[in-house]
Amino acid sequence: MFRTSLIILSGLASMFVSAAAAQPAPLTCSGSLLDPSGSTPSPTTATLALGPPVSIDTANGPRRASIVSNNKLQLKFRTKDFTGEYFHYTGDLFLIYRSGHLARLMCSR
Repeated sequence: MFRTSLIILSGLASMFVSAAAAQPAPLTCSGSLLDPSGSTPSPTTATLALGPPVSIDTANGPRRASIVSNNKLQLKFRTKDFTGEYFHYTGDLFLIYRSGHLARLMCSR
């Protein structure tokens, strides 16, 4: 009985380890933050983890994002401060802030 429990637990542990290893590496993104007033764009960076769960770090600490839609072309997600659109084929990431700012970034592994 004890031996059977150990075998089952070790099998479950190996499944969790392989599931964690299967997650893709986070993407490093850099680009510009555009101000609604039209002033000079400022450089910005972000780290996007495609998960699951999807999370993004824009230098304010990682935030979990809720997925709006996800298909072969585009991942659309939302946080408290912005809506994000990541295009799988090109690596483009757009962050549309509630404040009216727009960030355009290019992501790579």
